[in-house]
Amino acid sequence: MNEVKKEVEGMYKQFRLSEALKTIYSLIWDDFCSWYLEWVKPGFEQPIETNVYERTVDFFTELMQLLQPFMPFVTEEIYHQLKERSDDICVKQFSPGRETKRPVLLQAELLKQTISAIREARIKNNIKPKEVIKLHILSTDKQAFETIETILSKQVNAQTIDFVTAAVPDTITVVIGATKFFIETENVLDTSSQKEQLLKELDYQKGFLASVEKKLSNVRFVQNAKPEVVELEKRKKEGAQQKIKALEESLASLSG
Repeated sequence: MNEVKKEVEGMYKQFRLSEALKTIYSLIWDDFCSWYLEWVKPGFEQPIETNVYERTVDFFTELMQLLQPFMPFVTEEIYHQLKERSDDICVKQFSPGRETKRPVLLQAELLKQTISAIREARIKNNIKPKEVIKLHILSTDKQAFETIETILSKQVNAQTIDFVTAAVPDTITVVIGATKFFIETENVLDTSSQKEQLLKELDYQKGFLASVEKKLSNVRFVQNAKPEVVELEKRKKEGAQQKIKALEESLASLSG
């Protein structure tokens, strides 16, 4: 929310109205509707916590205020439906964007990547959403996953989540960066399909690594590019190398 507020303010100053609307749309549809509401949704037949409900209404109100210049009548109606009010959104002063909390945003991004990857693995291996799994995580950054463990467990329907130091046999392997996830299920596993998926991802990562290395080996690029751009390419190279190593180890464990 705070990131978008600052971005939109800058776009208004440059009269980039269509880009501002696209940015607001993405915040509402992708971040708020697709992710946030799923994360705060209580368990089956469980009440939502009062503070979570009130915070969600506050977020919804701010979103309507951001959208108001583009959809004045609908947002005004929703604004008054959310809670009893004596003012109108069309004359309400915009609340400025506060400083963003980078650690929180990084946690959310990690959560989104992990949920998407595990859900995709479930679909490819014919594990229905209602079927419970056991999730094993092999990571050098255990703390990062401990902070999102509760939401992750609910979103991927994991009965348990535990942290391991070695590959878990007879499981479905998912690799994100240097982290490996092992999905344990009662379903009969198709190892040939797993190998095919891992090999496909390995080929992609090797091709990506080659393109980054080619760019970094270009003396003209390194000398003329901004230092932060060169540093970004170096981080891409390191990330690709870590993922290639993790993928090769996963393939070796399947072959074994």
